[in-house]
Amino acid sequence: MRTWEAALDRLCAVRLPEDASAELPDELFDAVEDLIVAYGADDIAEIVAQAVDAGRATVRQATMFLNVAQWSGTDNGASMQHTLDDWLRRAQDTVRLHLALHQGVFPLPTAVEMKAVLTEVADRYPEHRTICAHLIAARPGT
Repeated sequence: MRTWEAALDRLCAVRLPEDASAELPDELFDAVEDLIVAYGADDIAEIVAQAVDAGRATVRQATMFLNVAQWSGTDNGASMQHTLDDWLRRAQDTVRLHLALHQGVFPLPTAVEMKAVLTEVADRYPEHRTICAHLIAARPGT
């Protein structure tokens, strides 16, 4: 087993609070940081998405993992944001779309591109229509 896979296993084992407003455990922050170090890159989005695909993590867990990772790496989430934006542009996978749409930041570099891409995502994936509409309405310049 690769070092980062063991770190991913530890991350997936962290118990998260059921209440979304509850404070996240310190163990989560430590486990995300350990995964970033073990993986050797700040962009852990794909391996976290693969953990969901494999049943090792839920979409809810993965969303929290990536939210923490946005602020835990050395580049303030910039490299991971490229991956998340690419997932939106391709719009091929509902899990990856969910992860990309629920990061607490506006996706895609410009409001114009975000509106175009999220409109297409909303049309193709009705389960993401509400969050797409929210992001479009909330971003200045759309």
